[in-house]
Amino acid sequence: MRRFSVLFVLLCLMNNVNAHKLAPSLLELRELPGGLIGLWWKTPVLAAKVPTVVLPESCQVIDRQDQAVSEGAIEQRYSMLCHKSTASLEFAIEGLTASRSAALLRWYGISGDEQQALLSSDEDRFSPAMQDSGGSAIFQFTSLGFKHILIGLDHLLFVLGLLLIASNRYQLLAWISAFTVGHSITLFLVSIGLIPHWPNLTEWLIAASVLVMALYAGKSVAASDTKLGGKWFIVLVGAFGLLHGLGFASVLDELTVSSTDILPALLGFNIGIELGQIFFIAMVAALLLAVRRTLATMPLRRVALLSGAQTATIYVMGSVAVFWMIDRGLSLFEATFRSIY
Repeated sequence: MRRFSVLFVLLCLMNNVNAHKLAPSLLELRELPGGLIGLWWKTPVLAAKVPTVVLPESCQVIDRQDQAVSEGAIEQRYSMLCHKSTASLEFAIEGLTASRSAALLRWYGISGDEQQALLSSDEDRFSPAMQDSGGSAIFQFTSLGFKHILIGLDHLLFVLGLLLIASNRYQLLAWISAFTVGHSITLFLVSIGLIPHWPNLTEWLIAASVLVMALYAGKSVAASDTKLGGKWFIVLVGAFGLLHGLGFASVLDELTVSSTDILPALLGFNIGIELGQIFFIAMVAALLLAVRRTLATMPLRRVALLSGAQTATIYVMGSVAVFWMIDRGLSLFEATFRSIY
């Protein structure tokens, strides 16, 4: 029965296994002379429903160029002629709820003014008349980082593995801190251009790190191994943090953050990621507390049920990680083949 339940959970997760690959969409609007506006729209195609741009009724597309690009994204470039003043125009993006992502919008006015707004399912409209572009860059990228980590199932499963292995809260705090320091370092170094990164290889290695955590969690549960709390393990977690930071950096890379916004974007995005991690850990802790209180009324079956649930979780982690490694390995092979030929 346990195997069937694990299989059911695994099948439910299959709809979300590519969640971390969903980079935010990017919309750039550039005001031109003569009532013209140039538009550049880039959005991932891995979403359940690809988000689309809704133009103002007073604007007419006069030149459209659609181009499918690699890395699971579509680019659209076209010009439109608008018959009303830009102050009265309103742009919207539909499908952000279905895509579980956000869209970063940049407006470049003809007078040199620039605005930036982070659109989501809660606020999916923008008008150049809005002098406040949705808050500071730090606030916007904090929101983006928070949302991104919560759809990044691979990162969450890695953290879940640490939760399963840790024997006490102090050990968990040390490991989470090492993971945080690690991904903060590579996120910063990649974003300022000091080190390169290869997205396809990074995604495959992140999947491998989840599998390693599942294997260690299985070893810890099966043998009650307490050696995992040694100093070498915190170094391993920190190294995996460096790896996951490369994955986070690919999000900012997709958004082509300007040099003037890079530091606020880095700070805000990293804060958002940490807040998302804390939120996830708090939710898991609350769930575990509720389960333990429920099982307290069944002392004879408590140990067996907890052990079974823990084992099932580890099987799901390992199975999903293997699926990711195969899927992302094929993408890596395809990208490598294209670069050679």
